[in-house]
Amino acid sequence: MSFQARKKTVKRRREEKPPCDLGVLLSEYMSLRGREGEAVISQLLRASIGLQKAFDRRFAYAGLTAQEAAVLVHCAEANELSAGRLAQAMGRDKGKITRFVDRLEAGGFLRRVSDPRDQRLLIIKSTARAERAVPRLKKTFEQVREEFLTGIPSDDLNRLGSLLSALHENAARIYEGRAPEPSPKKH
Repeated sequence: MSFQARKKTVKRRREEKPPCDLGVLLSEYMSLRGREGEAVISQLLRASIGLQKAFDRRFAYAGLTAQEAAVLVHCAEANELSAGRLAQAMGRDKGKITRFVDRLEAGGFLRRVSDPRDQRLLIIKSTARAERAVPRLKKTFEQVREEFLTGIPSDDLNRLGSLLSALHENAARIYEGRAPEPSPKKH
């Protein structure tokens, strides 16, 4: 697939199915609710959706989505790895990673080769095209990150990081069906 055709495909996919459509629905539902915790969840979802859209717009020049760009950068930095290891490293399911790798392989950014130690396994490797693209992709990630965090003091960012880590752990616990951890007693 040519670069221009790939760019049109990414644009069409984005128009057909906006990113995080479940997030949009949840965000709209949460904004209708009055409780403080629900407002925070709504704000988190809206910030996440906004950031995803910003990243996707910035990576359109390469004919990639932000998620594809992240997979490509990770593969190039790792030199070679399996889809399972890539999925684990990126916190995604293997099926989703495989679809990203399929698209990146079709675009000439990645290739799959047999593992010399075990011919049944496939190893993902970046191509010369990927190696040329990755420095600009990394710079784009950095620019969006800096713009997104502009005006927020580092103390606030550190506190937010701690809070988001706790929320991430809570989400993982809920997903895995684990019981909530007891809250520290207040004196």
